[in-house]
Amino acid sequence: MSIKKNKNQLIISTIVGVAIAVASYQVIVKLKIENENLKKLTQTSANVPIKKIIYVVPKVDIKKGDKIDVNNLTTKQFPIEIEGAITDSAKIAGLVAIKDIKADSPIVESFFKTSDMDNVQSEPRRGFRSVALRIDPIPYFVKPGTYADVYFPKNAILAQDVKILNVLNITDSKQKYVMLEIKDKDVPIFITALNNDKAVLIQRNRHEKTGYKFNSGIATLPQLPSGAPNELIEVNELSQYDVPTGDVPVSEIKTKPSQDVEVVKSQMKNEEEIEFIFGDKKMIVGAPL
Repeated sequence: MSIKKNKNQLIISTIVGVAIAVASYQVIVKLKIENENLKKLTQTSANVPIKKIIYVVPKVDIKKGDKIDVNNLTTKQFPIEIEGAITDSAKIAGLVAIKDIKADSPIVESFFKTSDMDNVQSEPRRGFRSVALRIDPIPYFVKPGTYADVYFPKNAILAQDVKILNVLNITDSKQKYVMLEIKDKDVPIFITALNNDKAVLIQRNRHEKTGYKFNSGIATLPQLPSGAPNELIEVNELSQYDVPTGDVPVSEIKTKPSQDVEVVKSQMKNEEEIEFIFGDKKMIVGAPL
């Protein structure tokens, strides 16, 4: 009995040992795979540059009702994009905060009155002008601070990488305006296109920055040849005697010699005859019936 019992216990122990060994091996293999994957992920992450965006932050706490002083502002890098965060301290200078703002935290548009931010956002940079484009409905991608292309099909005008300053809803009206930042030298052509064509807003990838470009297809007046006179004379300013002389040599001008033509006189001699006088010669012919 004891021998049989010991034999059974030995078999059970062997089976349990094998099971534990197999389980341990599987755990070791799994950990090894996870470790290798983690190592690869770490290497890949190290090769990917971390995106850093600079936002405006206050140096000290700002209380609700305080006016923003640019001397109390600085900039700080953040690894993520923050919607509505301010990147230029000049845009919020003098505005009044409507809530408390902690030091070193990004300042966003919601910290100020919407009307104040509308005025600030509609102001273009130096060398640019803010042009209102009336459009309805406004595409979903048109938001303040983003960029788009503006195309006029009839005039073949394409304004690339145009900054959208603001989107305005006129009070008590269904009209909506998109404020675009157009370079000052391009404003006349842009306004002309607005009055004669319908603008088409084209979405750009937010990471694609080619820089502001303005390609105009409006035809320009042809330039005069390099040898043309500096001043032109209107035709109606010339009299019949003011015909400009040419450069044709006198020797090439062909003229016919003048000829003396004898004067012919005639008179009715009678009802049946007509007398013709050629100088000193006379001839009488019969008169026509």
